[in-house]
Amino acid sequence: MNSIHQKKTFGDHLMTLKKGWWVLCLLTLLLAGAGYAVSTYVIPPTYEATAYILVVPQQNAETTSTTTLVSTYQDILRSPEVIDQVAQKMDVTDKRIFDLTNRLTVASNLDSQVIALSVTDRSAEQAAIQANTMTEVFQDYVPQLIKTSSTEVFSTARIPTEPVSPNILMNTAIGGILGLLFGLLIVYSRALGKKSVAEETKETSYPQAVSHPSRS
Repeated sequence: MNSIHQKKTFGDHLMTLKKGWWVLCLLTLLLAGAGYAVSTYVIPPTYEATAYILVVPQQNAETTSTTTLVSTYQDILRSPEVIDQVAQKMDVTDKRIFDLTNRLTVASNLDSQVIALSVTDRSAEQAAIQANTMTEVFQDYVPQLIKTSSTEVFSTARIPTEPVSPNILMNTAIGGILGLLFGLLIVYSRALGKKSVAEETKETSYPQAVSHPSRS
């Protein structure tokens, strides 16, 4: 009995989806296209350029762990003093460069002597220029603070050719999935509505018999 009921339920689902296939396809294509269009023509692209700095501890200096030095350098790179000097070196007169703190990412792998300095910008060229300028300022600024190590630019930032955001493929896929979900909601809502109307019509067409009291 249960197997028959399950087959019937599965068949009902297939019938519902078959009747509303055009709604599913239409909404999936519309929202996927909207996600693609917004990502391509509305959201401005953002580029990321990365420079790599090598931390070299001095042999004759006091023992200091490489992890501590890297962590210290990461804090120095994020400091307002370094960012201000980057702005001065680039001859920036407006305050646009001062939002560099929010566009700057400084990271390193565990037990690594290499620091990855990444800068994002709407301009691919500006992202590379700002990253390389920061490494130059950092190399001039660090010896004044820490004399137990030195830094070398392991790799300068190159002008990126592809934006890091928006992710057109992901946004298109998300739009398509949302369209499919909205389509399923509409299709099943219509099916439930028709079923309710049919049940009400059936009850109205076959009213229950009213029993009359017998005459004595």
